[in-house]
Order: sequence, then C-alpha cells, then structure tokens
Amino acid sequence: MKPNTSAFVAFALLELFAIATVINISFCKGASCIESEREALLKLKHDLRDPSNRLASWIGNNGDCCKWDGVMCSNFTGHVLELNLQWSNLVGKINPSLLELKHLIHLDLSGNDFQGIQIPKYLASLVNLRYLNLFEANFTGMIPHQLGNLSNLQYLDLGGDYFELQADTVSWLSGLFFLEHLGMSFVNLSKASDSLLVINSLPSLKELMLPFCELHHFPPLSSANFSSLTTLDLSRNQFQGQIPSRLGNLTSLKYLDITSNQFNSAVPGWLSKLNDLEFLSLQSNRLQGNISSLGLENLTSIQSLSLDSNYELGGKIPTSFGRFCKLTFFSMGFTNLSQDVSEILGIFSGCVAYELESLSLRGCQMLYRDPFSISYVGRKISQRTLNFSNSPKIIFLERYLIVG
Repeated sequence: MKPNTSAFVAFALLELFAIATVINISFCKGASCIESEREALLKLKHDLRDPSNRLASWIGNNGDCCKWDGVMCSNFTGHVLELNLQWSNLVGKINPSLLELKHLIHLDLSGNDFQGIQIPKYLASLVNLRYLNLFEANFTGMIPHQLGNLSNLQYLDLGGDYFELQADTVSWLSGLFFLEHLGMSFVNLSKASDSLLVINSLPSLKELMLPFCELHHFPPLSSANFSSLTTLDLSRNQFQGQIPSRLGNLTSLKYLDITSNQFNSAVPGWLSKLNDLEFLSLQSNRLQGNISSLGLENLTSIQSLSLDSNYELGGKIPTSFGRFCKLTFFSMGFTNLSQDVSEILGIFSGCVAYELESLSLRGCQMLYRDPFSISYVGRKISQRTLNFSNSPKIIFLERYLIVG
C-alpha cells in the first residue's frame, strides 16, 4: 500500500472514530426537549384532570420534558417520540396541542376517561405514528375515517365498552399496509358489511381482535386470506351455521377464539393444517353430534382447548387427545359427553399428565365403573385442578385421587 494511501485510510478511520465518539457522547447525555413541544404537553395537561397525580412531574419550572413521566424523547434531537399515559386515571379531553408533537411515533392513551367524546379527527395528522392505543378510553360515536391517513401504523387498538364506538365502513383501513395488530372489541360493525373483506387485504396483519362486534357474515372462500395471522378472535359475534372451513387455511394461527357464536358443525379435517395452533375455544356455540366430528385429532401443539356449553355435542373424547403432550387446559363441561371417568383419565395419563393443569367436565353425565383403577392417574395429575362438579365427587387427598 502506498504511503499516501495509508495516510488517507488512517485519516478516514480517525474521522470515523471522532464521529462515533460524538454520537456516543450525544447518546449518553441525551438532548433536552424542544420548547414548543414542552408547551404543547403543558396545554395537554391543562385540559385533563389527574386525580392520581400521574402528571405531577409535568410542571413549567421543570424545563426538560424528556424527563417527565410518560414522555420519551430522541436522544439525538430532543423531539418527543413516545407518550405513554395508559391507565393513568386521566379525565377530560385531548387538547389539539398534541399536534405539535410532529415526530410522535407511539401514543398510548388506553384506560383513561375521555368522557364520551368522539375520537378526534386531528389525530390523523400525526402521520409518523406507528402505535396508537385508545383501548377502553371512553370514546363514542363514529370512528373517523381520517385515521386511514396514518399509513405507518403497525399497532392500532380502538376497542371499547358496550358498543359506544361504531363504524359503517372500514374501507379506511385498506391503506395501512404495515399494520400488524388491529383491536376493535365492542366496536359495532353491524353496518360495515365490508369489514372482514377489507381487513383481509392487510398484508402484514398478525393479530386481529374483533370480539363483540355484531359480525354475522364471513367472507367467501376466495376472499379469506389472512395469510400472516397468528391470533384471531371472533368471539361473541353472530356467526351461524357451519364453521368456515377456510379458517383451516390460516396456517400461521396460534390462537383462535370463536366462543359464543351460533356455529353448529364443522367440516371434517378443517383444522388439519393448523399445526402451530396453541389456543382453541369453541365454547358456547351450538355444536352438535360427536366430538370426533370436529376434527381436533391433529392439534399436537395445542395448550388450551375449550368445548364448554355445546349442549348437543356428545360422544367420547377421542384417544388421539392422548397425543396432546403440551395440553395444560381442557374443558368440556355442560356437553352431552358420556364416558367412563377411568377411560377419560386413561387418555390423559400419558405425556399429557405431566403438563395438564386443569381438566373440567362440569355438568356432564359421568360414569364410574372402576374408580380404583385410576388412582395412578391421580398421582400424575395431583395438585392440579380437576373439576367434575355436578357429578359424583372427586377430591385429592394428599397425592391420591379419591372417588366417592
């Protein structure tokens, strides 16, 4: 290497070292907050009652707002990046001064009380937001479609209570290409006939929470993609008839909850592709026939399985459930199950016994032909929870299962 080349490389390395040192010092010291943003936060506080004193550090003579509770700033620029005021017992309204926080990427106002006002349309001007959480913050009325301008959002939760929020369309969601989590529990979507079709078009969506949304129509087979979903909660809606077999195409699913609908049957094998499913709740539907018709036998990753309160679902628990080695919770109470207890516990006496924490068969017509033969199962599952209330009494005495 020529001398002048060596000198140039050495000089460049020295420059890089100097820049890295400056950056490191800046990162360690941190930058003070921007004056206009400090004033904006003080105006925001002015319109909120704070009985829990969460905003006690937000005072005018405490100049660096980056040190205020719930505020996070950039170490390099001093701009406010995050506002975390969740479950702070704040009461009032959101002052438009919030718009001064132009670099805000994270806003969490969940669990506060905004006294039934509408979600402010001007929140849509915070175009850098990646995280917006308004869960149970007491907003009412129509969800503003302007929220669709927040094209950088990765997390959006608008869930509330008792259908105070509503939407007649969710077409505004279609531009949120980076959205990974969508929560709209208790949002009345009964007039938003396009809801699942639009949501289905979101390419990055991983978690979809739509319980208590007055939904009643599942999109056609060719439309239901949801290819990246790991979590799907459609519980407590008004779906009827056969469980859509296309749910079985959601091969990334780990969590599926369709509790409290009016499903009455399932296509055999509809779950055969869901090898990663860990949580499944079909409870409080109108499922009929034999439990084996539900096609649950291949759920080898399942940890929690609930079939409660399907009063016309009967037959016997399949022996294939003995392969559910990761199962910690199984509930089939208030069904038409008719099976000897020794047979049931025999199914769960293998690898399942070492993980199982709760086995509930409340309200079932249980049979007890040979209680003494199952005491060894009690030793394996001892000090865990077995609930057979309304059936002959089963209790634990030290580490032995006693039936009587």
